[in-house]
Amino acid sequence: MLPLHKPLAVPLFFLMLLVATYGFLKDVSAVPSNLMPNDKVMHVLVFFALTLSFMQAFIRPFWQSFTLLALYGALIEVAQATFTSRMGDPIDWLADVAGILLAALLVRYLPAHWFSRPA
Repeated sequence: MLPLHKPLAVPLFFLMLLVATYGFLKDVSAVPSNLMPNDKVMHVLVFFALTLSFMQAFIRPFWQSFTLLALYGALIEVAQATFTSRMGDPIDWLADVAGILLAALLVRYLPAHWFSRPA
């Protein structure tokens, strides 16, 4: 992950959030299942990327980042069950949480200068 200047990091995060929301709420019934990767893996990867982006865009304690992104994951599952033909799945939410935790581990155990933002 390249350090980004805050003016670029914030809109990039919101763009990723918009794309993720569209992807999670889009009707995928017409897409052949052999063209779709495993749903749980997709949840982990999307939330991994969202977490890294969020951490660059907003300097927040981890518990706040975790809470906001986990809440977003839960809202996506409720929205899928409420507003689309897709089913909300608590296991998908656990995959979201796994993606958040994997990103936090990456940031924690890789050198700090990889994640520092230029002045």
